[in-house]
Amino acid sequence: MATKALFWNSCRRAWLPLALVAGAFVTSLAPIADGDIFWHLAAGREMVHRHALLRVDPFSVSAAGRPWPDVHWLFQLAAYGVYRVGGLRALVVVKSLLVAAGAGVLYTAVPRRGRAIFVPAFLAAIFLSRHLLLVRPVVVTLVLAATYYALLERYRRERRARLLVPLPFLQVLWTNVQGLFALGPAIIGAYAAGAAVTFALGDRAGFPFAREGGTRAVARARAEQLTVTAACTAIASLASPFGASALVLPGRLLARIVPNAANVFSAAIAENVPPFVLERSSPSETWHVKWFLFALSVSILLAARRTTLSHLLLLGALVVLALMGNRNVALLYWLAPAIVATDLAPLAAMAARRSRRARGERLAARFAVMTTMVAALTLAGVAAAREPSLSEPAPFRFPETSASIIEGLRGGGEIFSADHQGGYLIFRLYPRFRPYIDTRLILRTASEYEEYLGFADDPSRFDAFQRRHHFAAVVLPVAYPDRYLGLIRHLYASRDFKLAYTDGTEALFLRREGWADDGMNLGDRATTEELLAGIAARFGGDARLSSAARVELATLDAALGELDEAARVLSGVASPDAAALHARVRAASGELDSAEHMAEIALERDAKDTRALDLLATIAARHGELGRAGTFLRQALALDPFDVEALHLLATMEDRQHER
Repeated sequence: MATKALFWNSCRRAWLPLALVAGAFVTSLAPIADGDIFWHLAAGREMVHRHALLRVDPFSVSAAGRPWPDVHWLFQLAAYGVYRVGGLRALVVVKSLLVAAGAGVLYTAVPRRGRAIFVPAFLAAIFLSRHLLLVRPVVVTLVLAATYYALLERYRRERRARLLVPLPFLQVLWTNVQGLFALGPAIIGAYAAGAAVTFALGDRAGFPFAREGGTRAVARARAEQLTVTAACTAIASLASPFGASALVLPGRLLARIVPNAANVFSAAIAENVPPFVLERSSPSETWHVKWFLFALSVSILLAARRTTLSHLLLLGALVVLALMGNRNVALLYWLAPAIVATDLAPLAAMAARRSRRARGERLAARFAVMTTMVAALTLAGVAAAREPSLSEPAPFRFPETSASIIEGLRGGGEIFSADHQGGYLIFRLYPRFRPYIDTRLILRTASEYEEYLGFADDPSRFDAFQRRHHFAAVVLPVAYPDRYLGLIRHLYASRDFKLAYTDGTEALFLRREGWADDGMNLGDRATTEELLAGIAARFGGDARLSSAARVELATLDAALGELDEAARVLSGVASPDAAALHARVRAASGELDSAEHMAEIALERDAKDTRALDLLATIAARHGELGRAGTFLRQALALDPFDVEALHLLATMEDRQHER
């Protein structure tokens, strides 16, 4: 009986951490959809080939030969080794294992009474930010940030200085993995500042924070030890093959995400855009940020004087970083649940002592935790089950077939492509072919990036640019994002290029010289039927992906003026995106009444559908009803002040009024 009781007690203690680790692992299982990993893999492969670090950029056209402080070199070598062993699937699995390990480290940092709060809160947070848990060096940063926090919390409780000794050594690793290594000294600095303020002001009446130390002498010793440790980790940041250029890199990266209308790197890159700004155009990705911040504020108020100043400083820094750029939301969601659960642990202990006298309260609390846990694990499992194969890149994200076609071309040359696909093309085609640009924007100036973005805004400028570079090929995505549709339309009508390949999601243009055929004609019904057959063969078993692929093909047809074929592709596709596009095709074909009716139905279904409002404004303007069109545009801009189509329509209407 004693053995059986011991077994069940062990199971009762183990289920919470096991659920945490399993949930974290499953939540982060998703195919690779981010292009950065491919230039990381290419760098690892090149270092192995050269038996040397990369100090200048060998991969791209626009930054060729420029100094490259490749602080990610250690991650790149490790990632390439994992890829050689097990391909993309192995990279995803190792990433998920690191996320699970980091979650386990955070669990050890939370007091026992706070763990029932931490586990469901943490799983919910990383589920909401799972699209930011990428196969990037940031995953190692998350694990190291968790380790720093765990060691500092243990030091805060046990007051043993030897617990701080590993931090400078871990900082050396961090410095050679990712540019966010400056977070290491910053985290320690928050604890040092908290201890210093407690030493200076902790004895005063009305001190609003929990004391970080027993006596005043203990607080002073703690402040001194933490300050020395922070200084040592800062010095350890110099242990990089790239020296001072690596040391200043975090500051340069931070400057790239400072919200500013003149900062093109912040305004034009989705992951650098502040989450509240991004929510206006991509609400599905960031809707939860405001609710997370609300829950965080309530938790701090509940903890009241149990919150330490070091925790508040750390939370404040994480919130500021998250509000500056969407990419930093993952850092906030990663550490905040552990910090809040730690500060709420005494409150949870008091509640537990009271519930011993009230069995109903105890059962209700356990039921609430269990329900939240089951919900989080179920959502994570369903999301993982719906993901495509982990051994292949995510659908629609990378020009896989275009890269294969370019591989078959003779010689080599330069390629113009979307920046987020440059890394994939580097990995597939270097050294024979090099893309003009990739996502290592730290190597580019703001004016160079603005020039690149300008080709999407004004495609006619691309012709002169082409004469300077003589691109052998142009590879562009139809969506993710759709900013390149104008350039695709320009190249489709060009005498210098032909559309050599498309499946509706990627478009490959090759120079016409040396080719007998004129390329693909998307106005030909036979071409449409062939493309639809290809979609059915590729995604026939997945209605969701098949529908998305057909919408992209119809988007391409519509952008190229092949309206009949766009309508044919959309026939039988039932989705909000398909309905919105079908309405626009009707409007472009002159069927304004039908298009207006479809837009009104969409608006009845979702009053915040800016696409429907923009279309209704366009139709009203074409009828000469400028006042009505302006009303629709004002409604759209109230929902999304950055609605490009609404802004363009409004500017066009104002120009017409001035002309009159």
